Amino acid sequence: MNCLIIDNPHHELPGALDRFLQEKGVDTVRFCDPWMAVQKAQEQHFDLILLDAQTPGMRIDSTIRLLKGCDPQARIIVRTDENSRHLEAQVRNERVYYYHVDSFGDQELLLAISAALGVIGHSPVREL
Repeated sequence: MNCLIIDNPHHELPGALDRFLQEKGVDTVRFCDPWMAVQKAQEQHFDLILLDAQTPGMRIDSTIRLLKGCDPQARIIVRTDENSRHLEAQVRNERVYYYHVDSFGDQELLLAISAALGVIGHSPVREL
């Protein structure tokens, strides 16, 4: 199992996420630049793509389309710190696997990642 993480350098991912992915043996590759991430996705298959909605450098809908073009089978989870109707509409129009608003809590995100990677029978990290 592997995961491409596209971070926003100004938004911190939960520490429980790294521990969870490590615990499950998921290989991760991280980028802050969406263009570099797309280039990597063209070279390598990823089971899961975890994408911050406010990643600078490219519109979220364009980023999702490019990533889907690289591998239509990859499951894409989009997370955001700041939700808006416009952002949510953009993301949902691209038919991603899951759209996560951080105010829902880390547990929801870990459950979505578990399901996307097929490790749903294993409980996510509890110390959130």
